[in-house]
Amino acid sequence: MNFSKEHIIDLIASYHQNAISDEGIKHLENWLAENETNAEEFANYLALLKESGAISSLTEIKTQEAWSKIIGAVSVAKKQPKNSKLHYWLPYAAAVIVMCVIGYLMVYQVEKDYNFDGNYNFAEISTIGSKKAVLILNNGNAVNLEENLDSVIAEVDGTLIQNDASNALTYKKSSSLQSKLIYNQINIPRGGEYSLTLADGTKVWLNSESSLKYPVQFIGEIRKVELTGEAYFEVAHNKSKPFIIESHGTEVKVLGTKFNVSAYNDEEDITTTLVEGSVQVSSLGNSELLEPGYQAVVKRGSNQFQVNKVNVDLYTSWINGVFQFKNQSLEEICHQLSRWYNVEFFFTENQYRNLRFAGAAKKDRSLDFTLEIIEKMADVKFAVKGDKIIVGKPN
Repeated sequence: MNFSKEHIIDLIASYHQNAISDEGIKHLENWLAENETNAEEFANYLALLKESGAISSLTEIKTQEAWSKIIGAVSVAKKQPKNSKLHYWLPYAAAVIVMCVIGYLMVYQVEKDYNFDGNYNFAEISTIGSKKAVLILNNGNAVNLEENLDSVIAEVDGTLIQNDASNALTYKKSSSLQSKLIYNQINIPRGGEYSLTLADGTKVWLNSESSLKYPVQFIGEIRKVELTGEAYFEVAHNKSKPFIIESHGTEVKVLGTKFNVSAYNDEEDITTTLVEGSVQVSSLGNSELLEPGYQAVVKRGSNQFQVNKVNVDLYTSWINGVFQFKNQSLEEICHQLSRWYNVEFFFTENQYRNLRFAGAAKKDRSLDFTLEIIEKMADVKFAVKGDKIIVGKPN
């Protein structure tokens, strides 16, 4: 049984509050039984909830009190009814919680060496990313898709482009025969995301600050698109016409499959993460055929090419409205948050860049909520002025 990421998070939150229904218990147990990765995710989510809940009630963070509350939270969780299989997974959650607290205690010992200059005040950032994009037609005209919902756009070859009320773009296959490729480009700004269905039935989800150039109708022996930024693809199978994604000199070739490609202009690594099927990743003479659950990492402009086994959910949960982190640095997390919330982070000291976290947060939450949880998990503070956020540690 397939459950959305949001549904799982809601179930774990209900479980944490001891308010989960019998049906919810069954759903959660079925999900946990699917594989070991789900058990690890359960531990990460539960750890995040327990950590934030244990410390948020303290007006002044004190390590011993925080530790006592965490231990108390674990003890309460262990008292769940024995007829539930969920008690089997609690040791995993407890282990992650202990790791979080140990990390918290270590960070707490860092000397307080930075003072805010008084120009920055803590403030709520209410801006949340949304469905928005600009479509560039073949003639160069730009269409703001956010302002043209539930509309139909016609291209010069007769292709009809439907922009429906749910912020999804769909290309209808033209009945007329074409001999020349006609291109469109969709640009996603910071704080935006959008999805589209190409003329061959391939579905694409585009993340913030991304761009995709593609033919409105695929002609010839290949289907080729150009990507900058991040996108998740569900490629329509066509054995006789491979689908190719080109990005910064790296080429991903597929017949029909599900995978994620991240190739931002400001990042050195180009990553391809395979969910289903198979893809061939090629760059500067290197080529690898990926299996599901593996990721290819290409260092742009070099011969460095790695293939690693990964938890694919960490790289695809964004399409389901969730940020998911595992042993990720605060700098990496802030980089991801900056695109969605359209803000810039500045670190006062390098030591804060390297703090590492595990957990998850919904994208429909305000940024101040996410920053508050991070502050409760480590001895770091955020100061806000407009769209600029200073990461440091006030006295």
